[in-house]
Amino acid sequence: MCGITGIISSTISKEVRDRVVLKMNQDIHHRGPDEDGFFSDARVSLAMKRLSIIDLTTGKQPIYANDGKTLIFFNGEIYNYHKLRDELITAGFIFETNSDTEVIVNLFQRDGIAMIAKLRGMFAFCIYNIENHNVYIGRDRFGEKPLFYYHKDETIIFASELASLFNTDLFPKKINEDFLRVFLNRSFVPDPFTLVENVYSLAPGNYFSIVNGKMTIETYYKVSYQTDYSIKSIHDASEYIYPFLNNAVKRQMVADVPYGAFLSGGIDSSSIVALMQQNSMDPIKTFTVKFNTKGYDESKIARQVADRLHTNHHEIELENSGFSKEIFWKIIRHVGTPFPDSSAIPTDRVTSEIVKHVKVALSGDGGDEIFGGYNVFDWYQKLQRIKQAPRTISTIAVGILTIAEKSNIAANKIRQFKKAIQISKLDDFEMLIEMHALFQQKEINQFYKRPSAFKDNIPAEFTRMSVLRKAMYYRLTYNLPLDMLVKVDRMSMSNSLEVRAPLLDHDLAEASMKIPDHFMRKDGIGKLILRNIMKDVLPYDVFNHPKSGFSIPLHDFQNKEFKELAEELIINSDLLNPYFNKEALKEIVYIGLNDKSTDGKGSVYRKTHQLWSLMMLAGWMQLFKIK
Repeated sequence: MCGITGIISSTISKEVRDRVVLKMNQDIHHRGPDEDGFFSDARVSLAMKRLSIIDLTTGKQPIYANDGKTLIFFNGEIYNYHKLRDELITAGFIFETNSDTEVIVNLFQRDGIAMIAKLRGMFAFCIYNIENHNVYIGRDRFGEKPLFYYHKDETIIFASELASLFNTDLFPKKINEDFLRVFLNRSFVPDPFTLVENVYSLAPGNYFSIVNGKMTIETYYKVSYQTDYSIKSIHDASEYIYPFLNNAVKRQMVADVPYGAFLSGGIDSSSIVALMQQNSMDPIKTFTVKFNTKGYDESKIARQVADRLHTNHHEIELENSGFSKEIFWKIIRHVGTPFPDSSAIPTDRVTSEIVKHVKVALSGDGGDEIFGGYNVFDWYQKLQRIKQAPRTISTIAVGILTIAEKSNIAANKIRQFKKAIQISKLDDFEMLIEMHALFQQKEINQFYKRPSAFKDNIPAEFTRMSVLRKAMYYRLTYNLPLDMLVKVDRMSMSNSLEVRAPLLDHDLAEASMKIPDHFMRKDGIGKLILRNIMKDVLPYDVFNHPKSGFSIPLHDFQNKEFKELAEELIINSDLLNPYFNKEALKEIVYIGLNDKSTDGKGSVYRKTHQLWSLMMLAGWMQLFKIK
């Protein structure tokens, strides 16, 4: 596991390139504190920081292919590299290391960039030919590893983290106003764009090449749901999925350093731990976070799982009063964008403790996306049914609910019904956006007037997907890579811990895409396949407690330091004034700090996280001096 950086330019002098790249590399030292690598010639300056996980002694980068002309800088893990290595040895290739990195570069020498489709793992790489100066930069299928770049004219500057890019001072950091509304609405900016002009994120399943000085972006992987109707029962589905699931866990347990696992008490992480323990002679080290707020804590169930499986279990307690400005600025610094998902706080806390025991941890990330776990999938199906009602009935219903809402009759439920009817009037894709929105468009209009010209690139096959698969597609291609995996990668790597997600194994994910919908989710119950596979392995409570996720009770974390920071960044600062209505911002701050319950105005989660998102935006602009 590593971080990579580089400058590709014929207009920036080699002296400047080398100096800047070495500084960029130092900025991501936390991603690879074990060793570093560097290469420079008349066209490129490239560098990396390495966290040694496999081949601890001979895996230093850059690594060259057998032709001596092609080199690679690599971040990630390739889980099928042994098989690929054997294939290359049979073809006559000679290896000087035992690393997956050398396998990739030799595979490239033989197959060209088409080799990327053969890789199973999480990765971002830069391959460079020192004779013809061609460059190839690629990213894994689901976006587990990041790759950001600045591109203008003939210059490309890339890095594993945005802070490394922003600290170069080689380009103006001007806010991309076309995406401010998008960020407020969704809490992220869709790939390949960012909130800074001319700065991009390479989208999952993509690579770009620079051949003869021309840059081309290509897609090598797209999510595709192709139902296999020969699967006739939940037993058939479980029998089909189990080998892929078990092999994914076994492959990702390969490491030359100590490893462990996250254990939340949910079905996903518990299933991963169960399979790890079945494939291990020794007790697996497991780690869970203990929250002090009812409804957020799953540590008791995690303990039941650990006791049943006989793991070496560790509980990490997170105090509600534990918010500090330090963690706020740490999140922004490592994510590089404003990041409204406050679960970055416990992720940082747990990974900082885990790394004291192991260097690699397996997680249950991706389970909800590939096995249909989220309750929001049911809400989407209900909205689709509302959508079928005549528009006149919907309009009358909204009017009646508005009157009832003002009368404060069951205000929270009425607000939810009214919102559902309004969202159901949108098209299928916009409906998914507004269902997940932190600020709905009508809320944004109260404090930010500029429209957005951005349009999502929706694949043609989206219209042919089932209702369930449309919702799963949105979570898999938007929320997962732009929120969940961002949080996990940045906060774990900030603590020099590698996190692996077996449920995002490419073969397993594609197998899940063939399962008929009714074996994924039915009657409000999701992950039917995992439930069936693990029913005799895990405790009863794992399957029969309310899903809580890994969110924190942000309203309970609002100590004196939190309130001071909110006022400092939004009320007493001019950072957001050029864009937003000041009085409306003050109202958001007041509600976010003082409303401690869910009511007709909204859920306590949305109220506090709307404030948190604006704090993040202002803090990001301040920290990175965004103009």
